[in-house]
Amino acid sequence: MKLHLTKIVLTAGLSALLGSLAASAQSQRTVANVPFAYHVGQTTLSAGKYTLQETNTRSVFLLREDASSHSIFVSVIPEATGKDDSKLMFSCYAGQCSLSQIWIVGSGYRLTARPFTREAKNQMGVVALVSVPLLSR
Repeated sequence: MKLHLTKIVLTAGLSALLGSLAASAQSQRTVANVPFAYHVGQTTLSAGKYTLQETNTRSVFLLREDASSHSIFVSVIPEATGKDDSKLMFSCYAGQCSLSQIWIVGSGYRLTARPFTREAKNQMGVVALVSVPLLSR
């Protein structure tokens, strides 16, 4: 009887420990200070501090502006692995930037949203990839 009770207590303790580890892994958040306005699909977001969080669905991230608490779900496709740094990648042209990739410690994701339609009639511009680091929260 005593052995049976010990097994139950150990099983319950282990389950609680593993459950809390899984919950903390799901709630892992990163923060980025984006110094310019940008687009995510057809949505325009202002410069500021943003929190990025993976959702339970592997192909969706939640991006939340800290100042206004405005949130947007970002649909992604896994693209590559092997990079160690976490960052947001923006494609910029003629003064307008769009979020194009998310890198989270070794995994790269490409956004599935259609890029923002640019009015680049007779505009000269520099094409650039801009990287903004993600920091653990």
